[in-house]
Amino acid sequence: MMLRTFIALTPPPTLQATLAAVQACLQPLALPWRWIPPAHIHLTLKFLGDIPSTQLPALTETLTQVAQQHRAFPLHLRALGCFPHPTRPRVLWVGVTDQEQALHRLHATLLRALHVHCLPPDEHPFHPHLTLARIRETTRTSALVPFLQTYQTQCFGSFDVKQMALFQSQLRREGAQYTLLHTATLQS
Repeated sequence: MMLRTFIALTPPPTLQATLAAVQACLQPLALPWRWIPPAHIHLTLKFLGDIPSTQLPALTETLTQVAQQHRAFPLHLRALGCFPHPTRPRVLWVGVTDQEQALHRLHATLLRALHVHCLPPDEHPFHPHLTLARIRETTRTSALVPFLQTYQTQCFGSFDVKQMALFQSQLRREGAQYTLLHTATLQS
């Protein structure tokens, strides 16, 4: 059986509530957003795609080994942005700052460890963010620009990264459903 999976960091419920409030401020724009449920907001370290379920034990062992090589570290949620461009938004996100580059070191270690499992490398550079919404079709609009400028320097909070999580993602008509498969705890 194949499982569609990804590895991510999840903010605590208090920050999920803060991000839900940000989403609520943007809903009056009436853009064709598909809002991410606050409990599903996460920072993707690596999208794995479809993997055989028989590969899960080795993959979870790899995650545990990677986590044990890194100490817990803080991340700060700052600024609002979008891909690919503010006037043609497809993804609305909250940025992440990592003053000590601990997130980038964790990401690099993870990619090296996953290479053993013959997983393809990322096609795009790592741009850590938390997705708040997606738009199914690119829409030209300038309505988002003032909000992005208002939230350009906004700090939404911070959290200590203490674990990585492996999720299964099942695509459904009403949106993706995530199932936690494994957590790997970083050193304290």
